Amino acid sequence: METREKLCRAALDAMNEVGYGRFATEDVAERAKVSRGALTHQFSSRNQLIIAAYDYLMTSWEHGWGQIARYPKRLEPVEVTDLLWNNLYRSPHYVASLEIMLAARNDDELGKGIRAIMVRWSAHRDRLIAQLLGTSASDKKTRQFVQMNLCVLRGIALNPNFSSETSSNVQGKLVEEWKRIVTSDFHFTTKP
Repeated sequence: METREKLCRAALDAMNEVGYGRFATEDVAERAKVSRGALTHQFSSRNQLIIAAYDYLMTSWEHGWGQIARYPKRLEPVEVTDLLWNNLYRSPHYVASLEIMLAARNDDELGKGIRAIMVRWSAHRDRLIAQLLGTSASDKKTRQFVQMNLCVLRGIALNPNFSSETSSNVQGKLVEEWKRIVTSDFHFTTKP
């Protein structure tokens, strides 16, 4: 694995584990098993490392969704919900992506880099979801489905961090309930 990729993965691991507030480049170098000099050779600032790690994650998701989009048949909304949950929200680095997005709100340099990547990823993701549904990304109902799914699944992914519920399968139960709602409320006809 190349040094840059090792550092991006280590940065995501660190962000997931300790959050943005306690994120330190020294920790990233240690996790990646590279010298501090090797890290600074690749990234001259903490923000450059964070932006590169975020881009690495979004690119991996784009690649994964590109494979999914090759499905030979149109999928039902509940099947797309399953794909979103299993391939994005259960990702080991999903919480790290949220940490980075939230940090970007208050840091202009970080925000500029993260927003550019997020715009690219969002357009890609939304277009592929519409393709899987057999609709158009510009269709109002498709946009509503995508946004509702993203919001609900994002909340379910974060739930263990804030819930007093101790059951180990709270997320699974919540996803199943959301899929029941999706099945009853979202129906699409294939675009002509």
